[in-house]
Amino acid sequence: MTNDALSPAPAPLAPKARAHSWTRFKAWVFEAPTLQVLVVLALAAWLVITIPAIANPRSVTSILVIASLLALAAMGQTLVVILGGLDLAAPGYILFGAFMAANVAGELAVPPLVAVLVTVLVCAGIGALIGWICHRFAVQPLVVTLGTGAALTGATLFLAGGDYSSAPPTALRSLASLRGTTFGLPFPPIILIVLSCGVGMWIFLNRTAAGRRFHATGVNFRAARLTRIRTSAVWTLVFASSGALAGIAGIFIASYGSGWSQTIGEPYLFSGLAAVLVGGTIFGSIRGSYTRTLLGALTLTLLSTIIVSNGLSEAQSRIIFGLIILAVVSLYGRERHVRDRF
Repeated sequence: MTNDALSPAPAPLAPKARAHSWTRFKAWVFEAPTLQVLVVLALAAWLVITIPAIANPRSVTSILVIASLLALAAMGQTLVVILGGLDLAAPGYILFGAFMAANVAGELAVPPLVAVLVTVLVCAGIGALIGWICHRFAVQPLVVTLGTGAALTGATLFLAGGDYSSAPPTALRSLASLRGTTFGLPFPPIILIVLSCGVGMWIFLNRTAAGRRFHATGVNFRAARLTRIRTSAVWTLVFASSGALAGIAGIFIASYGSGWSQTIGEPYLFSGLAAVLVGGTIFGSIRGSYTRTLLGALTLTLLSTIIVSNGLSEAQSRIIFGLIILAVVSLYGRERHVRDRF
């Protein structure tokens, strides 16, 4: 009888290998937006293969401008979602910004900078009041923002007096025009503006103490308060920022379309939230970032272009967007349950 017959059997390595593979997969999906980058590249390749004529500078610029407007409209929503809330007043802010750009800066010839400042002050003030009320009285933002957004929409339509024929001035239209240039380069300034906002948001969220306090408040509200973080100030400032950014987005959206309508902000509620979720930022997510929202906005823009080119209707595109949101939430939403909540 040999010694090999008496030696113990080797321990199975399959469970450890599976655990290691799952850890690597989590790092690949959750900690970095690798999946979103791959989706963007796949959609871009699909679009070029199916519609070769779209591979020209003007079409590419158009896609980037539309994605930039969506990303700008979703910037404030990104902060609110990381905080664990939802801002349904975004269409009202966008409508007010469009009104200021077209009827005030355009028709009344008020200097564009003044119109922008008024938009920021009004929308930020309303957002700050919402954040303070939700925190002070423990009211769901879903309810407060829905009512406030409806009131702001009504007030804006009342101020407009049925005049939707005005257009923003040339100074504003040039910022989002496809024929615009930036420092002599052949792309409109809105693209650089949104990219600069993305860099600034990344620095704030990842390299500042205020960003760490903000993330702590979103992850665990009560624990953050026990560490002497002024959660009331965080909520107030976040909702104020959401209102101001959505109002500015309304100015650019009206400038891009050279006009506005009663429903100019409504599409951006669903698509803006979709951009945030598709990017992988889930409610109260510690890894939520505006970089993910940028990728989500680009993903939805490419997908919309593919849908339109294939002759699908608005209803069919909403079904596709809804299914994508469900898939993303089912993947990223599982991470939230491992955290301690008390």
